Amino acid sequence: MRAISLLLITILAGNGFGLVGAAAGVAGTPQGQTQERGQVDKIKGEVQMRGTGEKVRVRVTRANAPEVNGYISSIDESSFTVTNKQTGQATTISYADTRNVRGPGLSRGAKIGIGVGIGVVVTAAVIAVVACHSAKVIKC
Repeated sequence: MRAISLLLITILAGNGFGLVGAAAGVAGTPQGQTQERGQVDKIKGEVQMRGTGEKVRVRVTRANAPEVNGYISSIDESSFTVTNKQTGQATTISYADTRNVRGPGLSRGAKIGIGVGIGVVVTAAVIAVVACHSAKVIKC
């Protein structure tokens, strides 16, 4: 029983330091490639869905480089080009290096959060006004 406990502790400690993960990394390579390929296909589809032109403004987050702002000026099989409208500088970005492609402005989640916040404030104000007028004890 003690030997099993020591074995489990050793495995968990090794996993925490990345020793077990490094040994299992060889066997896990095809799954990692599948996930990476899925991410590339997702980014490629998103870029192609947006299309090209000066009205297609995007913010592109890359793996090891600063964020790029501008519009999609061209789309290729393995990369796309984002051109900064103010400077005219074109940046070719590989799909594999791209983490995220977003449009300008707030995300959908942020807009929903703002709407919910406004709704809560309005509801609280209506409840306060109704409570103030219905209870004669409180002076408003």
